[in-house]
Amino acid sequence: MTRMTAPTITLSKEERRTFFDALKMLHGHRCPMSILGARLGLAARAHVGRHGESGDVTALYHHQTCAIDGIQLALGTTGGNKNIEARPEGEHRLTATNKTKRMYITVRLSEEALRRGKEYAELRSAGGDPVKMEEILLGLEEALEEELVEVLERI
Repeated sequence: MTRMTAPTITLSKEERRTFFDALKMLHGHRCPMSILGARLGLAARAHVGRHGESGDVTALYHHQTCAIDGIQLALGTTGGNKNIEARPEGEHRLTATNKTKRMYITVRLSEEALRRGKEYAELRSAGGDPVKMEEILLGLEEALEEELVEVLERI
């Protein structure tokens, strides 16, 4: 079976920093799940676009985690606009739909992404090394998309 990859949004180093600084402001702190949600959202955005700019975009995330804030920032979907939904199903899977263009994409976090998130959580709960924790967060921001995101389906 051939693994699908998402079209990629390329952000310059400055755009990436601005994006993740905005995520920190929105979310209140830096953490792996908000960053990974943003990475899912950016992968989906490359296919369906961003709400308002590219049409009527909606998001459905199958977990209730910090990832929601990253998805909102990347896709422009918000609770106020009622175009994002989180279901507490325990699966790190996002379906983003552009209703205007009649297209959608379903993406999920890779095992590698989840491994890195778990490593951070274990360090944090043990009172961990702040330098190592920061390295993990930067690594999640800068990793190649295909390391962190798997495409399940797209139309």
